[in-house]
Amino acid sequence: MLSNNEIPMKSGRYSRSKEIQKQIEGFKTYLQELGNSENTIRQKMNYTGYFLKWLESERLEPEETKYNDMLNFIDYCNLERMSKKHINTVLLSVRNFYNYLKNQDATITNPAANLYVKGIVKKMPGNIIKYQALEKLYESYPSETVRGKRNKAMLGILIYQGVTTEELHQLEPDHLELTKGKIHIPGNRKRNSRKLELNPGQVLDLYEYLTRVRPTINHENSHQLFISMEGKPELKNSLHHMFMAIKKKHPNITSGKQIRSSVITHWLKDNNLRQVQYMAGHKYVSSTERYQANNLEQLKNNLEKFHPLK
Repeated sequence: MLSNNEIPMKSGRYSRSKEIQKQIEGFKTYLQELGNSENTIRQKMNYTGYFLKWLESERLEPEETKYNDMLNFIDYCNLERMSKKHINTVLLSVRNFYNYLKNQDATITNPAANLYVKGIVKKMPGNIIKYQALEKLYESYPSETVRGKRNKAMLGILIYQGVTTEELHQLEPDHLELTKGKIHIPGNRKRNSRKLELNPGQVLDLYEYLTRVRPTINHENSHQLFISMEGKPELKNSLHHMFMAIKKKHPNITSGKQIRSSVITHWLKDNNLRQVQYMAGHKYVSSTERYQANNLEQLKNNLEKFHPLK
């Protein structure tokens, strides 16, 4: 049960006192100025409040906290049965909080700087679809209706350029260079920008969408390349229904994320690691290397299957 001095959150773990809430109000403004989303701000406020609540129980002030104190905090998180990944996410919020404090007072030291819990095993992307199957999906996708033409244009960019659904939202008509057969994928805080070749089969579909289909549904003069049938910028429902329909005929194809993983795995068969890093927009080559493991796993399976001693 919360005391009268605590502000209720979704989880009791992240309840915080009015004093702590007051401490992090400036932090919230700092995160907004950095361009963090509302969900990210809420998460970082919760995790920072959790850290400050622990400091309060240890009778420590943020400005006095040292590296050894942070190790004790990590032990506490372990006792709370947090996963290593979760602890690292909390530590990231704490680092951000100390960056905010340093903006107020340059003499403050960040005790969480370069502090990470090691030993996290990243899962290898799974459920990879053969690229030929994706190409057949695109070629056979029904595009007789306005909705079908829009969906086929979106599907082509997912399959041939391997973009994320988030990047699909960010595309604008000016990002297409149809006469040159190229498309510019803008960067964001998660991924780098890149310019990629369009598949020849895409160009006509994109041209028809851009000149005939989009003008009929763009009621609100949206700057986005792809919009909902109601003219809204949010594509989540449109993509959901598109993949529901695809899944009925192709049960193994379920999401844009799965398509992207399959595309990157395919790219690695014909391109070097750095080229694929650029094509995928990965900020770190280690992100691309994870997909390389899919090809190694496939090679291993083929060797086991066709080994002469089998």
